[in-house]
Amino acid sequence: MNKREKQKEETVVDILRVAEGLFHEQGYEKTTIQNIAEGCGLSKGALYHHFRSKEEVLKKICYRQYIYLKETFLPIIEDPEPSMMEKLRRIMTIARSSQMNTASASFSKGKSPKSSGIENAALGKLLDNYSEMVYIDIFAPLLDEGREKGECAFPGSAEVMAVFIHHLDTGMSEQLNRILSDEDRSSSEERVRDVINGFTFALAQLLNIDERTIAGVTLADKMLEQYRKILKDVAVIHD
Repeated sequence: MNKREKQKEETVVDILRVAEGLFHEQGYEKTTIQNIAEGCGLSKGALYHHFRSKEEVLKKICYRQYIYLKETFLPIIEDPEPSMMEKLRRIMTIARSSQMNTASASFSKGKSPKSSGIENAALGKLLDNYSEMVYIDIFAPLLDEGREKGECAFPGSAEVMAVFIHHLDTGMSEQLNRILSDEDRSSSEERVRDVINGFTFALAQLLNIDERTIAGVTLADKMLEQYRKILKDVAVIHD
C-alpha cells in the first residue's frame, strides 16, 4: 500500500468513527453529512469523494460491525469440542458482559417508535437486514450441529430457525426498551421479568430444550440483573 492509499484508508476510518459517534449520540436522522464532515475536519465535497450519501456511510459501519461479530464468534462455533449449549453460553457471556451490540442497537438512539417516514423505514430495513445476517451466520451452524447431536430438535432448516430466533430476540429488545421509556415505572421490574421469561419459554419451545437449561444458556438471571440496575439509574435521573 502506497502513501496515498494509506491516507485514503485512514480518512475512511476517521469518517466512520466520527459518523458512528454522531449516530449514537444524536440519532441517525438528526445527523447530517455536514455534521460528519465537520467532525472529520473535511469539506462536504471531500467527504463525498469517499461516500456518496449518509446511508452509504451507515452501510459501511454496519458491514464492519457484522464482520467484527463474525470474527469474534466464529472461533467458538468452529471449536469441535464443546457442545452446542456450551458454545451458545460462551457467545452469550461475551455479548452480555461487553459493549458488543448489533448495529440495530448501536444506532437506534433517538429513534422514537412513533416516528415514521421514508428515511426511518429505510434505516430500519437496513439495520434489520444486517442483524439477521449475523443470526444466520452465527446461529444456523450451531443449530445444525446441535440437531445432529440430539441436543435440540426443530423442523425445517437451521437458517429459518435462526431467523425466527432473530425476530424473537428483536421483539424482546423492543419490549424491554418500551418498558425503560415508559413514564409509569410502578411495575417495571415485574414487566421486565415477564418479557425475559417469555423469551426463555418461547426459545425453549422452538428448540425443544428444557426451559431451565435455556435460561442458563441465555443468562436470563444476569440479563434481569442488568435491567434492574438500568431501572434504578433511570429512576435516579428522573427523581
